[in-house]
Amino acid sequence: MLQRAFIVALVASTVFAADVPNTTKVPRTFSEIVDSTPSATFVRCHGHPHIVAVYCEQEPEWWGRLSVYQRSGDAIDWQYSYPDSYEEFRGHYVVRFRWIQLKQTQKPVLEVIESTHMGNGSLRLWELDGRTLRLLLETTVRGRFWDPPAVFGVPEHGEARFEADHLAVEYQRLSDQEFDSIHLTGSIQISEIEGRAMPSRRFEQVCRWDPAKRVFSAQAATSP
Repeated sequence: MLQRAFIVALVASTVFAADVPNTTKVPRTFSEIVDSTPSATFVRCHGHPHIVAVYCEQEPEWWGRLSVYQRSGDAIDWQYSYPDSYEEFRGHYVVRFRWIQLKQTQKPVLEVIESTHMGNGSLRLWELDGRTLRLLLETTVRGRFWDPPAVFGVPEHGEARFEADHLAVEYQRLSDQEFDSIHLTGSIQISEIEGRAMPSRRFEQVCRWDPAKRVFSAQAATSP
């Protein structure tokens, strides 16, 4: 009884355990999600308590699905839909997700870092637009660093991978800027084709807002 009341309240972030869910239909209530999912994490949107992001994890760091719902108490009114193109390229599981606030939009924005089974992952920003999720940014922040610029000194047929779990993500707005920009920082480990490790290199990348297209554009990565 206490658990069911806790679901209705939907505090900032809570994990529940149960059985495997049926993902072919939209659940009617959050209680139904709890009763049918091995592990479900609920995160309420700041300033919009009727909007909730729910991550249903089937196997830790292996399989999971993130959904966003409109709610009335414990009841689910509708589910926000992803673009059709996203279903083919989505990650296998979510590393982290959180609601953020951006200067350039009054709509809720969901930040998601996801990963494939191989450990490669992307940062995606989703803006709620009507009953759909609109992609504001997609860029690699985890696993292999594909096609690195020459400044990183990766040898031919060599490989560069991000160190740590993922790049650090920071939202900045300088005094002379109207909009937020996104700064990604970290380091990469470089190896030769034979597998021999080379010294790590620092990594920085800025994603700037394009007001005409209303999306972020990832600039060329640098190694200061």
